Amino acid sequence: MKKISKLVIALLAGTLALSSGVPAAFAQQKKAPKAVKFEFAENPANKNDGIFLLDGKPFQIRGGEMHPQRIPREYWDHRIKMCKAMGLNTIAFYTMWNDFEQPDGSFDFKTGNRDIAAFLRLCQENGMWVLFRPGPYICGEWDFGGLPSYLLKEKGAKIRTVSDKNFMKAQTRYLKEMAKIARPFLAKNGGPILMTQIENEYGSWPRKEVSYLKWLKEFWEKEGFGPFYMSDGASHYHLGGLIYPDKDVAVGLDPGTSDNHWKTANEKNPGVPVFSSETYPGWLRRWGEGNWNPTNLSGNIRWYMETGRSFSVFPVHGGTNFGFTAGANNDPRKEFGGDYHTDLTSYDYGSPIDEQGRPTKEYHQYREIIANALKGKEKLPALPKPIPVTEVKEFTPKFFANLRDNLQPLKNGGKFNDAPYFEAFGQNQGLAFYRTTVPAGAAGTLSYDGIHDYAHVYLDGKLIATVDRRLKKTDIAVPARAKPAQLEIMVEGMGHINYGGTMESDRKGIVGEVKLDGAPLKKWTVVPKTLSEESVVNAQKAKAQEKDMPGAHFRGTFTLNKPADTFLDMAQWGKGVLYVNGHNLGRYWSRTPDGKPVGPQLRLYCPAPFLKKGANVVDVVEFERTSPAPIRGCETRNFDMNDVKTKNLNNQW
Repeated sequence: MKKISKLVIALLAGTLALSSGVPAAFAQQKKAPKAVKFEFAENPANKNDGIFLLDGKPFQIRGGEMHPQRIPREYWDHRIKMCKAMGLNTIAFYTMWNDFEQPDGSFDFKTGNRDIAAFLRLCQENGMWVLFRPGPYICGEWDFGGLPSYLLKEKGAKIRTVSDKNFMKAQTRYLKEMAKIARPFLAKNGGPILMTQIENEYGSWPRKEVSYLKWLKEFWEKEGFGPFYMSDGASHYHLGGLIYPDKDVAVGLDPGTSDNHWKTANEKNPGVPVFSSETYPGWLRRWGEGNWNPTNLSGNIRWYMETGRSFSVFPVHGGTNFGFTAGANNDPRKEFGGDYHTDLTSYDYGSPIDEQGRPTKEYHQYREIIANALKGKEKLPALPKPIPVTEVKEFTPKFFANLRDNLQPLKNGGKFNDAPYFEAFGQNQGLAFYRTTVPAGAAGTLSYDGIHDYAHVYLDGKLIATVDRRLKKTDIAVPARAKPAQLEIMVEGMGHINYGGTMESDRKGIVGEVKLDGAPLKKWTVVPKTLSEESVVNAQKAKAQEKDMPGAHFRGTFTLNKPADTFLDMAQWGKGVLYVNGHNLGRYWSRTPDGKPVGPQLRLYCPAPFLKKGANVVDVVEFERTSPAPIRGCETRNFDMNDVKTKNLNNQW
């Protein structure tokens, strides 16, 4: 650990300028950037604390988190420039393993917003440093915390541990590929990456294995990476016993907003720098919850600037959980009584740069605070031009196919003695139809260990129950049968739990036994419907609609003279998945089968890169309605349809 002059005390107190937010290595973009040295030093004002040095000078990280895999690639540059204009000098970002790894085991680091090398180059071209967060576990309200769901195929599988050989083999494959992508962008190699995070919030994991963290650190060291940081809650429980005594692992606090938080970190790993690695401008939201409630960080940011403490706003721009990427949590709440709550498609998070890339009122407040604190030492660039938005006139899609059309049968015919969960037959989310025969008999009771996460239960084609995992689990009444009948359970797998010990048991589909009057049901046939973009686009049109069964695939078009961002309003629909020109915009969940509102998100973000001049094709895979409803495009994303205080342009329902 390097010792420096006591003059640094003045720098840390904010009375003198810290190292410039515009890196010298990036000053001449036409020239090859030179290597820089990023290191830690003791804080002369507090021997238990540390500071960051950039080429020997004290450096304050003014960071903002955004995730390139949640942002259309065409908008990466705009979002980075928005961060820089707010006064930030660093971009922090996760990488999502389960988005890179393809079904055949190959890795895609080039297609669309998976091109992490291109994102790193844009950060560098814009004069922004990077905090690199490769996981393999990232949480981030992303499906299974970024881990691939095939890790759950075997019963008893473990994650985030050296004791599970399958997990270790799989994560090593991924990390080696990611290391190849990121290594050229390390600061010592002339790139923007200052630090690499080791795993993520491991102190919150119930099985604390320091051996696993050491394995990860040694892996990255062998790959040439460093220095490192770890991050977790600012408590003795979260930080205790997990932060290395090594002096090249800084402490990130999620969040760090007071002197006491710094004191706790200093006690657990003295002598290394501490920073607020996740300073929250709001919080995540789940289906069925209320309105967004942003947290104004003005006081926190003013304190960071006055004291010279480093920070990162998580997220400064949240983006969107396109497709089936949204995660879930298992925190029980009294109003539901269940143990599962899946996250919204929007990842707005109350961020100062909203989902469409516009600055909020908080953004302007933070920008002013940072600019005033810099006292002219750095001139903040002007805000980039806003991304255009448009309205789309109301249109109503038409019936296209039944939910039971265009299925994708399994190679073995889908025959199983016991009902398998999705991961056992290689499916992540989407739908699967479980079918078996129940004997003739009097009215009875159907019980189950787990149906994850949403389901319709049919007897000889008649709907007898809807299962919603968010709600308290109840048995299902089965009518009397004069002869054997077909029991069908249409199950939708939603986001995997992304935080906490229950991640390892959160499998999709039917989990465990289904019993009729206490007797386990056997001899199941399973037929998947993955709802992949390709399968929806290439679906064959049905000759007739099965109107006695809820749900259908609807298709329609709308016309644009010029593509621009819009928010497609699904307030009059039920529950399902929305696609535009083959792009999965994500889930909508506006109403329950009996018409009660769910929300709070009613409009799904559709960026201009997904659109085209002329006719645009919309596919709606709806699980509840048998008739279509109108859709329109709006210039803003709604919040809660039941909260009149929320800004909501064209507030018509």
